[in-house]
Parts: sequence; structure tokens; C-alpha cells
Amino acid sequence: MKKLFVLVGIILIIASLYFTNITGYIISKETNEFLVTRVIDGDTVVLEDDERVRLLGIDTPERGQYFYQDATDYLVERIENKKVRLVSGHEDRDKYDRLLRYIYLDNILVNTELIEKGLATAYIFEEDEYTEIIYQKEAEARRSNIGIWSLEIEDVFCIGIHYFHYNAKGNDNENLNDEYITFRNKCTYPVEITGWELQDTAENKYVFGEIILDAKTKITLHTGSGKDSSEDVYWGKSRAVWNNNGDGIVIFDSDDNRMIEYSY
Repeated sequence: MKKLFVLVGIILIIASLYFTNITGYIISKETNEFLVTRVIDGDTVVLEDDERVRLLGIDTPERGQYFYQDATDYLVERIENKKVRLVSGHEDRDKYDRLLRYIYLDNILVNTELIEKGLATAYIFEEDEYTEIIYQKEAEARRSNIGIWSLEIEDVFCIGIHYFHYNAKGNDNENLNDEYITFRNKCTYPVEITGWELQDTAENKYVFGEIILDAKTKITLHTGSGKDSSEDVYWGKSRAVWNNNGDGIVIFDSDDNRMIEYSY
């Protein structure tokens, strides 16, 4: 019996060394490699078979938010056109049919690298063996005031551009409400955007009315006219605003803080 306990102990030690390296990162037992052909943003990539992968455990800034491009560029440098290993969590796919995975490059967990650099926050779908290390790395980045934690503007990472449809179907000037921007509040609490001012590069301006955007909800700004609701608001323009060959958007909050800046 004593020999059996010793044998079990040896097996457990070997297993722990196999799954965790000396830096505290969990190392995957999965060995299948996949080529990342394109990085969409800081937490979404495309594989060689056209499968889209959403990195588990983290959330990076959305288009127009501070550090959006930094997070995207970092992921491009790290894994674009490289082979990586994928590890699944408790859920296989999200509502957009993207694979939900942890991504390893040379036994380093890329998900937590983004958190360490201050380019992502913890975003746990369902707790698993990675949850503790993710929260630990986020706490360290927060204490170091790096990346997103260096900013002190309230709610700066809540409202982002979810979708920008600047090229309306047909003639833009004849289909003004098909020229629109959808904004999303990705925070877990409501955010008031009353008085926020939007500008394009030609200094066209739109000021949001009395709007409180609930947690995890969206609102769409259409160029044309219509009746405002909790989901859609209208600029009331008689001509198209957004140039199809390139333009820019800046949004300031009611305290004149720059909250969103994006160009295409």
C-alpha cells in the first residue's frame, strides 16, 4: 500500500509540472497547432480554416477606445502568421459562433500576456482553472498603473463602436438611415451618455440627448430622420455625413473628455 501511495504521489508531481511552468502559467496538454492567418482585434483572431476564435478570460478595448490599436497591434506581432495551440474552456462557442479558446504560443498563455501589458481586463464567462491566474495578473497590472489602468477617466472603457456602417446601400444621400454607427455599452452597469458630442473630420456635430445606456446594450445613430428610441437615435441630416473613402470620428463626454477616437 505504501508503494502505491508513493507511486500516486510521483504521478501527481509529474502532472503538476506538466500542466504548470515555473512562471505560474498553465501549460496545455493539447498539442494540435493552428495557424493564425489574421488578427481582427485584441481578443479575436482568424485561423487558416476561417474559424474565428475569441480569446477566453479577457476583454480588450473596442474600436475607438483608448488602447484598442495597441492591443490589436500587440496580438498581430505575437501570433499573426504563427502556429498556436488552442485550449477550450467550459463553453465551446459564443453567440457569434466564434470558438472560445485560450491561446498558447511556445507554452506562454497569450491571454494573460495582454492583461500583464495593461491591454485587457479580466472577462470570465465561467470560472475554470485559468480564472485565478487571470485575476492575479489583472491585479498586478492595476497596481502598476500600466496601459488601460493609467487612465482616470470614468467609464472610458464602457462605450465603444460596435459597428460602423458608413456606406449606405445605393446612393448614400437617398438612403440616409442606412448610414449609421452602433455603439455598445460593454460594462456591467448603465452609463449615461447625455450631452456627449460626436464630431467627424469636417466638424459636423451631433449631441446625444438624455440617454442612459443599460449594461450590455446597444444604441444606433442614424444620419437621417426618425423618432428617437432607446435603441435608435437620428441625426436629422439631409445629406450623408460619412465619407466612403475614409473619415474619422471623435466623441467627447459632457466633461469634454475624449472618450472615443476612430478613423477608417
